[in-house]
Amino acid sequence: MPRSTKSSGSYELHDRSKEASSVALPYENGVSSSEQVGTIDKADKDASETEAGPGGWGEDLDESQYPSGLQFALIIFSLFISVFIVAVSQTVLATAIPTITSAFNSFDDIAWYSTGEQITAVAMQLPFGRAYTLANNKWTFLVSVIIYLAGSAICGFAPVSVVLIIGRVIQGVGMAGVFGGSFIVLARVTPLRKRSLFAGLFGAAYAIASVIGPIMGGAMTTGASWRWCFWFNLPIGAVVIPTIIFCLPDSLGRTSATLKDMTWKEIIMKFDPLGTGLLLTSLVCLMLALQWGGGEYAWSDGRVIAVLVVFAVTILPWMALQYFQGDDATVPLSILKQRSIAGSNLYLLFLNGAFGVFIFFLPVWFQSINGDSAQSSGFKQIALCISTAIASIVAGGMVVALGFYNPFIIVGSMLVTAGSALYMVIKPDATLGMVIGAQILVGAGVGVGAEQANVAVQTVLPSEKIAKGTSLTLFTRLLGVALSVPVAQSVIQQELVKALGPSLAGVVYGDGGAPDLRMKLQTMFGDNTPAFQSALNGVNYAITRTFMLAMILAAISFPFGLLVEWKSVKKEKRAEEDQKERGGNQKAN
Repeated sequence: MPRSTKSSGSYELHDRSKEASSVALPYENGVSSSEQVGTIDKADKDASETEAGPGGWGEDLDESQYPSGLQFALIIFSLFISVFIVAVSQTVLATAIPTITSAFNSFDDIAWYSTGEQITAVAMQLPFGRAYTLANNKWTFLVSVIIYLAGSAICGFAPVSVVLIIGRVIQGVGMAGVFGGSFIVLARVTPLRKRSLFAGLFGAAYAIASVIGPIMGGAMTTGASWRWCFWFNLPIGAVVIPTIIFCLPDSLGRTSATLKDMTWKEIIMKFDPLGTGLLLTSLVCLMLALQWGGGEYAWSDGRVIAVLVVFAVTILPWMALQYFQGDDATVPLSILKQRSIAGSNLYLLFLNGAFGVFIFFLPVWFQSINGDSAQSSGFKQIALCISTAIASIVAGGMVVALGFYNPFIIVGSMLVTAGSALYMVIKPDATLGMVIGAQILVGAGVGVGAEQANVAVQTVLPSEKIAKGTSLTLFTRLLGVALSVPVAQSVIQQELVKALGPSLAGVVYGDGGAPDLRMKLQTMFGDNTPAFQSALNGVNYAITRTFMLAMILAAISFPFGLLVEWKSVKKEKRAEEDQKERGGNQKAN
């Protein structure tokens, strides 16, 4: 594996073309070729023992050394399906929640059915990055899938609401390992020049699942039982698990000798339980503050102030812990200081935040303003789904052909900003063409931009840093959605009060949800009366302010996309870039 050298706060990879001649088989003994020829220092040796695989990330070896044929197809299939089922879990309950709350008499628990999984997935993403760095990637990924399926089974058989919430939390743990692990394993089994294409496929899976989730949830709840929203994962898992066991190489990221010699206590400490606990607590408090503040409670309310104080007293020690742990930290500063890493992560934080607003609040607009059912609103989001999926795949293919991902990252921000601006001014009588056109812009923007930012991280980092780097990008993607959705929820609540007044807003926004909102207005004011139209316009204005939030977030992502370095994913071009960089470093010295 190539060693990393610091230059102006960034990592540089040594010439891969010179190393290629001394490369061993990709999985041979779980060690890199550099160890075999004795040209690596102790620090790199430890990292290489930990990060065994086909040449590591960020370099291209002979492509014959990677899995191919049926084995490769089955690996990609299992990863694709794994991404799909964990993505579906984020939205599948949207149409089932009314039935679940009726069954358990648990209206007050609604928020935890979603955030219980979401918060855990965000908080556990970084610890799983450490797990994929230290442990065998094949078995780590397999355990993640099993944890997710166990959570699904607990949810499906839950006798009371609290058990359902516990199951969702367990699903969140598994989701973190599956989502991050899919991209890490992909980097293990795919040459860099082809990686953007398959990353695009995973982006398509995520987009399709996000939109089809409510449709599936509604169909299963109506046709069978809400419990099938969780049970359907189990037969799919029964197919994925044997594929992982028999198709993924056993030595995919072999555990380092150091880890094998540790006691259980030392291994547990390697996963930073204190840091994880501080991060989880801080995220829960931050989300509660964003959801409560200005909506359910005033920002000056004692409860909002209390959770903000707890957020501050937990996030600051976590940041200090990361600083003092150095390269052993869950989020090493040596990674964050790299220009492309910082740019990609901030880009994904804001772009995915904008996308999250559309995923969760576009159905609210369809149901509240048009009076559509949950299933109908899901079908009307298909344009968003298809455009994201197609754009992800096309962009991945074009990066393979052109070698550069930067143009797609930049264009992605521009398209999402434009689509959000159209939705910001949309009216209740908007034509279907405008509604679909704006969705296509947003979907295409996310499709061409998000996955390529992840590929950028895998391109610039040395192999021993990739597991943590990839987990960091997925952490910021999930965090973007987790933070933007409660903010958008608070925006709607505040704007409804401004547009309708506190008493009417309370009635409109009360029990029943978005599908009943238009019917409530018709009952109160009569159908198509001036008072009804005025109230409907007020609701429309409140909902479209969330799309203004999406526009702002997408616009903020643009300058961070410009920070990403122009690096080619093509082997020959990268060797030329390395030669120029080394020449520049020699002149500087």
